[in-house]
Amino acid sequence: MRLIRALPLLALASLVACGEPPRDNAANDVADGPVVEEIGPVRNALDEDLPRAEAPPEGLAASDTFDRLGRIRIGATLADLGREGVAVAGHDDPMEGSTCTYATFQGLPDVSVMLDGERIVRIDVSGPQHATLGGVKVGMAESEAIRRLGRVDVRPHPYTGPQGHYLLIHEEGAPRGLILETDGKTVQTYRFGQWEQVQWIEGCA
Repeated sequence: MRLIRALPLLALASLVACGEPPRDNAANDVADGPVVEEIGPVRNALDEDLPRAEAPPEGLAASDTFDRLGRIRIGATLADLGREGVAVAGHDDPMEGSTCTYATFQGLPDVSVMLDGERIVRIDVSGPQHATLGGVKVGMAESEAIRRLGRVDVRPHPYTGPQGHYLLIHEEGAPRGLILETDGKTVQTYRFGQWEQVQWIEGCA
């Protein structure tokens, strides 16, 4: 009889001993990072409330598209372009101690180029006439740009974030890449070329 009466107590003790282990809440504590001030190595910072990117359209490889805009080519000199009929509209003087300058072209008011010494290293586009990877253009909806670009990294814009964004395309180790600036709704400008200079937030400044 004593054994029978003890069985419920033993069962209750077993249930307590086999209860759920303590949960580690550290893995669930995710701190919000600060607004990005500088562009470093590309990392995924895609906000959950932004549309997810689809796979890039077939035949569009980032490494194959960031070398030119028409006859304006990364690595070319202004003299090279002049011989090909691309007339320079303006070319500023470098700041003291710098080899970085900007130039513009006749008939292309929405395009400017950054030069390091004599060679073009970056192309900046501010108008809707010129498409980039996936047919993305200035003025296109941000959600559509993300869908077309494919594997894109979305970051807060260093000046207008968190509403504004940077959309970055850069393959690890690749010499060139693309950054599009948005206001959170539409693409405002984009720039591409040598990755080091493309990351510069204020151009030559």
